[in-house]
Amino acid sequence: MKRKTIALFFIIALLIPAGQVLAAQAESVPKDSLATSSIIPIEPFLELINSIAPTLTVSGTTANFGLAVTCVSSVNDIRATLQIQRLVGGTWTNYGQPWNASSTRSFLSTSGSRAVTSGGTYRLRVTVTASNGTTTGSATAYSR
Repeated sequence: MKRKTIALFFIIALLIPAGQVLAAQAESVPKDSLATSSIIPIEPFLELINSIAPTLTVSGTTANFGLAVTCVSSVNDIRATLQIQRLVGGTWTNYGQPWNASSTRSFLSTSGSRAVTSGGTYRLRVTVTASNGTTTGSATAYSR
């Protein structure tokens, strides 16, 4: 009986489309562990947002940031919330106040600088929401 159950399990596992398996694995990854400028795509992210590319470079007490978001051509509203985070005792904590950027096109680009404390380890956390009027998708990405 045990062998039949195991065999049945493997047959069912083979029948599940690979996309569903990848999506399930992606959802189980804690977002704060993804310290990278690319994110794991999860629906409806794939439907609207093509890419999110945040950057952050720190020189002394100045953090220079950049963000480029590309969406499918039907998107007419992109909103991004940007937040610098600092590594404190092994945990990423918000540093300073968040700020927003938006676009009424299918592309969003912004850059600038913020003051930080010298000697810290920082990253940029970006949460993007895109809409085409009927569908809305959100995703979060981190700079390297």
